[in-house]
Amino acid sequence: MKTIVKVCAADSTTETKLINELQSFLSSMPELFIVGSHGACVPDQNNEQGEVLFVESKRADLNEFLTSVDRKGRAVFLIVEDQDDIPRPLLNGLVDDVLVYPFRRLEVLSKLNQYRQILMWHEVHELNASFSEVVDELREDLKLAERLQKAKLPIRFDDVRGFKVVSRYLAGVKPGGDYFDLADSRDGRILSILMSDSSSYGLSSAVLSVLMRIAVRLSTEEARSSYDTVKLIYRELSLVLAERDQLSLFYGIINREDWSLKYLNLGTSCAFFSPHGQEFKELVSQGGAINRKQRLPENDCQASISLSPGDRLALVSDGYVEAVGGSDVVIQLLRNLRDKDPVDSVNELVFRVKSKLVDEDDMPKQDCSAIIFDVDSKVIRLKRK
Repeated sequence: MKTIVKVCAADSTTETKLINELQSFLSSMPELFIVGSHGACVPDQNNEQGEVLFVESKRADLNEFLTSVDRKGRAVFLIVEDQDDIPRPLLNGLVDDVLVYPFRRLEVLSKLNQYRQILMWHEVHELNASFSEVVDELREDLKLAERLQKAKLPIRFDDVRGFKVVSRYLAGVKPGGDYFDLADSRDGRILSILMSDSSSYGLSSAVLSVLMRIAVRLSTEEARSSYDTVKLIYRELSLVLAERDQLSLFYGIINREDWSLKYLNLGTSCAFFSPHGQEFKELVSQGGAINRKQRLPENDCQASISLSPGDRLALVSDGYVEAVGGSDVVIQLLRNLRDKDPVDSVNELVFRVKSKLVDEDDMPKQDCSAIIFDVDSKVIRLKRK
């Protein structure tokens, strides 16, 4: 396939210089066409050829330009100099990677190889969308769907520093499903929490694909807010969201230095919090479910709570909430068992759902997920910097 390498520099003189240097590296690759379109770098939407954009970070309209680029089927790399700080467009997911100037031939070739990998991911996303339409028509093997869903979810969370964590999951009949997981940063300072509820099997698969794709970026969560991370997930998912897809998403970051939880909760999943010695209350949601029409709030709207020894946090998907009779019923259940081990609360949720089923092999209408965190009573609260 012919591939256009388009250089978008701050001015035409610099653009010509960069093009000449790239041509000296890539002259032995006839399938590449290196061009410059200063002042008109946005690709033709009907262009069937592959396209790689090398964008100079010194462009005066950098953010506006990067936001306007259609990422589907093309890769965007930001040209930076070695002494530059980590560019914000990279952290914000507006570019796929950086290319350091002065150019090195092997690094340029590695970016072209990365472009091919990006094309592969786009193909995977398109397959996920097609898969969603097919599976919505074929629901014969619900038991297989249950086993596949359970295989994705952690059975238990052991040795989460500073917390006792328990969870329970029940597979439901409705297409799609829940996913939840925890992840520690490499230095152990940050604990990330994710719970999602997808409206289709294809979207559920796409969520996992997106998390795999941005795994490297998420390893730098120390420098990223929960809002920025959700925005990055949304940007990746927007390529594959079908017309009827709905994604509820809770994403939170616990900082073990000051024991704060900063979170964003979008959609129908519920979060309940009980400080030590106080009643459970439902934490406010920041918006509706993610879909093609519902965009993320423009401004950083993450909420924050302070954690102390003996506090309890419960994340409950709408499967449990609807099955037991609403959020008020869930709050009362959690309050009644506040002095008990958290496993008693999740077991009670499971019992109330299963008690309404006719046969022991029956399944609830939709996936049911619950995860409860107890802050260790031995946690020493650090002073905020």
